[in-house]
Amino acid sequence: MRGEVRQAELKENAKQLLNGPLKHVRAAALAAALVPLASLVATPASAQTTCPTSGGIVCGVVFNDANHNGIQDAGEVGIEGVPVTLTDSTNTSVTIDTGPNGVYLFIPGPGTYTVSAKTPVGYTTSPSNVCCDDTVDSDGTPDGFGNSVATGVVDATETDFGFYVNQVVSNPGTGTLGYWKNHPDAWPALMLPITIGGVSYTRDQAIYQMQHINKDRTTQMFAQLVAAELNVGIGNDSSCIASSISFADAWLIANPLGSNVSGSSAAWAVGEPYHNQLDAYNNGQLCAPHRK
Repeated sequence: MRGEVRQAELKENAKQLLNGPLKHVRAAALAAALVPLASLVATPASAQTTCPTSGGIVCGVVFNDANHNGIQDAGEVGIEGVPVTLTDSTNTSVTIDTGPNGVYLFIPGPGTYTVSAKTPVGYTTSPSNVCCDDTVDSDGTPDGFGNSVATGVVDATETDFGFYVNQVVSNPGTGTLGYWKNHPDAWPALMLPITIGGVSYTRDQAIYQMQHINKDRTTQMFAQLVAAELNVGIGNDSSCIASSISFADAWLIANPLGSNVSGSSAAWAVGEPYHNQLDAYNNGQLCAPHRK
């Protein structure tokens, strides 16, 4: 008898959900899975201020990745009104919009899911999984149909989506690290302080480090990365260097400035190709011309 009562409660809950958070569930899939979906609830994003990661919850933040590095740095805000879709193993989907702080939250119960965020108009998907911390890096990859998608998402883990505003490329020309360290007035004010390897630097602090390059390979990576970030920031084409910038930034997080990485180390074997790409870009040898 108790089981029959429980089944009736589930069916009634499912009917209520159909008029609310489950209005986007496909009818055919719902008909085959009415009772299991009675426990699939999408919490209104407007009610969320943080992303709890407890059992049965799938949540995250859709954020404006202003510096294109694939990480939600301090000051990078959430994007409101982005449709986020959760799909379960039966290919049944639920869609909700992010709240004012960019947070979305589903309560589907334990399981493994696919989560996708609709790419906002005028934005590009950020680099995916560039860092070691899933609570701050972007987890989605473009699917070719206007979405950023994360697969194999397990409940109780945070799944974030970064997007950055498409730039109008003017290609004023790139400057070398020598140019940038000797022309402080050319640094765009909107990029200051500049965040490199997860650390914020004032213009003077960054220039000081660029003036003290030594055998420690972290100093060399730092200088080239600062120059590349500035070159992109003033409007040069970043299409050929965005991924290298992201990987170089992640490399400096793993190998902080001043950590004495030698040229013969395994760490530099990983980092050197990205350093060389940054150097080539800063010298106008890739997708943006050198400054005149």
